[in-house]
Amino acid sequence: MILNERILRLIVTLSEELHFGRAAATLHVSQSALSGTVKSLEDDLGVRLFSRTSRSVELTEAGRVFVAEAGRLITQNERVVALVRQSSSDRSGPLHVGYPASSMNLPWLGVLISQARRDGFPSTDLRFISSETINLHKDLARGALQAAFFTGQLCDADPPDLRSVKLFRDTLAVVLGSGHPLAEAASLPLDQLKDEPVVWLRRDVNPHLHDSFMALCAARGYRPKLAQEVSTFYECLYLARQGLGITFLPPFMQSGGPDDTVVFICLPEGTLHVEYRLAYCGNDDSRAVDRFVKFVQDHVRRTSCEARLPDSVRRLIGGSAKSSERND
Repeated sequence: MILNERILRLIVTLSEELHFGRAAATLHVSQSALSGTVKSLEDDLGVRLFSRTSRSVELTEAGRVFVAEAGRLITQNERVVALVRQSSSDRSGPLHVGYPASSMNLPWLGVLISQARRDGFPSTDLRFISSETINLHKDLARGALQAAFFTGQLCDADPPDLRSVKLFRDTLAVVLGSGHPLAEAASLPLDQLKDEPVVWLRRDVNPHLHDSFMALCAARGYRPKLAQEVSTFYECLYLARQGLGITFLPPFMQSGGPDDTVVFICLPEGTLHVEYRLAYCGNDDSRAVDRFVKFVQDHVRRTSCEARLPDSVRRLIGGSAKSSERND
């Protein structure tokens, strides 16, 4: 049996559903056709990919290996198609740029988009797409996005051709309800917070930010007592306001004006921060991508020099496009 993309997707779908009836419905094939294809493939390979009983379907160890490699091959195929289509005229369509709405510095991004519109990137050439971080990585890998903003550092599990440039960092503050016993403090070291319940983002929402935050805490001898995990910075702020725990937020979350129900308290300098990066695929030779990466870096430097943004976005990490790197 020839391993084509149809068969790969069939096995991947069955591994997700672990039910022949549901998988067949998803694939728009008959259950008998699905069962016959799986059996023929297993016969050709000489191994069982699925352990089947009258009540359950489970992947075998060989099946897990097959599904992992099948997913990789499907992604590579999609990437090849996207690159071929791009190469026909450098870029035949708009540049798609993703960002994680759950944790992105939206005031900064809004200024960037406005500047892009004024500097030769009309809306027909540049489109910004809000998505969850996990989807941004998938869309970059398959070519649906040409670039994406991220919070937190990239990691070894990211696609090997993914490149990124550092933009800036926001120093995190401790956020407490105004009635909290520590609300009057001028500054709070982490060791005073060791017993406090913490509201923070779920790992599945933004693995890079979550892991970077936890690594910084661990490096400073602090282990947050996670009492509630949420999807956005705005939920962190709201629940801290209700006294359900403390949280750690960047300064832009104060942009709504005075609020006497919550207080932002500084940590010692350099204790915790959020890092913002722009990622793109290193094997994408589109001039539009190169132009956008350079535009973003120039914009960060320019707005810093002109003092047009809050202090939190003036702390640049920098680095030119030519010296962009996958990770530190």
